[in-house]
Amino acid sequence: MNFIPKEIKAAEKELEESTNLTSKTIYVASYGNSMEEVLQNNSALFTDLSKEKQNGKILNFSSVGGIMLSRQEQQQKIDQWNSFWDANKKQLLQTGLIAEGLKLGFKPTTYTAFFDHLNFDFKPISAQEYLKIQPLQLKEFVTEKNGFFTISTLVKVSPKQRDAFVKLATAKKNLIAIDRQQMNETFFSTLKTDFNSLVNYSFVAVILILFFFFRRLELVIVSCIPIALTGIVTAGIMGIFGIQMNIFSMIVCTLIFGHGVDFSIFMTSALQKEYTTGKNEIAIYRTSIILAVITTILGIGAMIFAQHPALRSISSVSLIGVFAALIITFIFYPILFKLFISNRSKKGNPPFVLRTFVHGVISFFYYGLGGIVMSLFCITIMPILPIKEKTKMKAFRYVISKFMKSVLYSNPFLRKKVINKFGETFEKPAIIIANHSSFIDILAMGMLSPKIIFLVSDWVYNSPIFGGTVRKAGFYPVSEGIEGGVEHLRQKVNEGYSLMIFPEGTRSESNLVKRFHKGAFYLAEEFNLDIIPVVIHGASEAIPKGDFVIHNSQLTVSILERIAPDDLSFGKNYAERTKQMSAFFKEEYRKIRQQLEGPEYFKKMLLHSYDYKEIEIINSVKNDLKNNLETYYSLNKQFSANAKILHLSNDYGQLDVLLSLQEPQRKITSFNEDEEKRAVSKTNYFLKKRKIIYPDQLEAVLENQYDVLLISDESYNEGPEKIISKFSTIILIYCLHYKTKLMASGFEILSEEKGITIVKKKLA
Repeated sequence: MNFIPKEIKAAEKELEESTNLTSKTIYVASYGNSMEEVLQNNSALFTDLSKEKQNGKILNFSSVGGIMLSRQEQQQKIDQWNSFWDANKKQLLQTGLIAEGLKLGFKPTTYTAFFDHLNFDFKPISAQEYLKIQPLQLKEFVTEKNGFFTISTLVKVSPKQRDAFVKLATAKKNLIAIDRQQMNETFFSTLKTDFNSLVNYSFVAVILILFFFFRRLELVIVSCIPIALTGIVTAGIMGIFGIQMNIFSMIVCTLIFGHGVDFSIFMTSALQKEYTTGKNEIAIYRTSIILAVITTILGIGAMIFAQHPALRSISSVSLIGVFAALIITFIFYPILFKLFISNRSKKGNPPFVLRTFVHGVISFFYYGLGGIVMSLFCITIMPILPIKEKTKMKAFRYVISKFMKSVLYSNPFLRKKVINKFGETFEKPAIIIANHSSFIDILAMGMLSPKIIFLVSDWVYNSPIFGGTVRKAGFYPVSEGIEGGVEHLRQKVNEGYSLMIFPEGTRSESNLVKRFHKGAFYLAEEFNLDIIPVVIHGASEAIPKGDFVIHNSQLTVSILERIAPDDLSFGKNYAERTKQMSAFFKEEYRKIRQQLEGPEYFKKMLLHSYDYKEIEIINSVKNDLKNNLETYYSLNKQFSANAKILHLSNDYGQLDVLLSLQEPQRKITSFNEDEEKRAVSKTNYFLKKRKIIYPDQLEAVLENQYDVLLISDESYNEGPEKIISKFSTIILIYCLHYKTKLMASGFEILSEEKGITIVKKKLA
């Protein structure tokens, strides 16, 4: 239904000219299903507006209510006319007019037409008869469509009067007040809402498409951040330059959104390619992006010189958006990708995974916040508590132990297990020793008992976060040695506390137990204390040294049997006990590893090292492990822990990484004829912490000494005689065609099972 005909603009202009006040124009429409009903409502509106004008509640109005009347009102007017002009009044008027006319020289018939009209029998006329009166232009105010009728009235009000008038008019039956400004705002708001909904749906579609191509939620998020940031920056620049958001701007925003999506996909592909192979091909993708920008500038940006404001608006928004997308894609996006993925791998840490990253942040935030709260508590509140010092300390240390345990259990994907075959309670003071490869070793030991004093590094002792708690709990800094703290520690032992020491002195970067220092065993001899060995397994896989992300893993804490001071099987003095205890500990650790590290143990860790590489590579590695993981597990037993291996491979480096994960001391030189596979192998982050080399030429490394030759490349045939002559032991994986050659070259088969063939050169 059309409440505001186009022609009413003329009435609006006339009304605006009738007042010099700053004002707003409001359209009030009477509506109904019959013209008679609408005319009655409009007449009532006319009466009300007349009163409102007299009372100063409106400035002016333009209406047909005083002209176009309903049949009921017309009949009332006719009845009033007839009741006034009775026969006596008509006769007196006729006689008087004729007499006065004669005096002036008029004939008696001069007033005949008037007398006929005075005696006419008036009847109400229809609305259509009104509309036939062209000079009144009533059609400008009256509309009819499909049996629905409206009559419009134009009302002028001041800004202060506007809200009250609209509220009053809207409250009346069959009336609607229409403010043009409000209509525009409502229309624009609705259009903006629809546009936002469209963008949201499009964004969801983009996310699904990105996920389909990249198969990683993290890559999708990293790709979407620049897209969203482009929209924010564009809106901010528009605000700075006073460019209003209108229908044209909204249309152009779809173009900007599309460009942002394209640019992010280009850069994601380029950076993923670089991360996969190490080859920088960003320049090629940047060229494509620049060409897209130039095309947009030439096609739409040229309209910046147009005279029409709408065209200039389109051009301005498109230029701002495209340049914002270009700068963010070229500068910010590579920084974002490298921060979360590339740079971590270059430092030897795995790239972020969303779930583990979030849980890591939550766990460390909880740990840091708890440390601050406890430090503040022990500095400010503990001293004034009216409780015995011994009782306060006992409760305080109990809270510390439970807090350490809660930090570990704050991550549901870190599975925890404590093995205590000998029923250790830590009630009797002892020196507790444990291997140290991760930050969570401290938490794992702290949760065992509240009656443990840690010997910590200076940075922990002086930490602004944990320092207050550490000092209050009686922990002791040993960075400068323990000689000066002997008496302090003796006092703690006398109070019933055990001393916790990591004899390696520092964290290992792998699951390798390093050389023991003598401090722990010196204190055990000095205080005549038992030694409790505790073997921690899985910590290096959970949080490697230098990282804060907690990965999916199994943390196992094995408490071994106490070793009494008079047990001379480990030596007579602390120097001898250091060496023999180190050997004993490493052997126990090896046994635990054999029990816990089955074929699947390193699988997730190995696959994680290929995260965010191209999907074809990831699928190839997954299929290889699916088919050969049991074989690779058996292969590990054929090498010593310190083996030097030359590997002729045809994979993406997964076997080399697995062998080095199983035994970190191994030195592996792996040659792959396939340049692309070799390039992918070189980008694995484990190469920063493991001794794996990928030479470009095999001849460059043949002069080195190796313990064994491993061949897993079934297609390798280049100069095998030259290579095998340097080795006495060769291991083949599914390379059956080599077996015949080796037998002919003086080798004999030692064993053959599960796809693994071991041959050894015959003795002369």
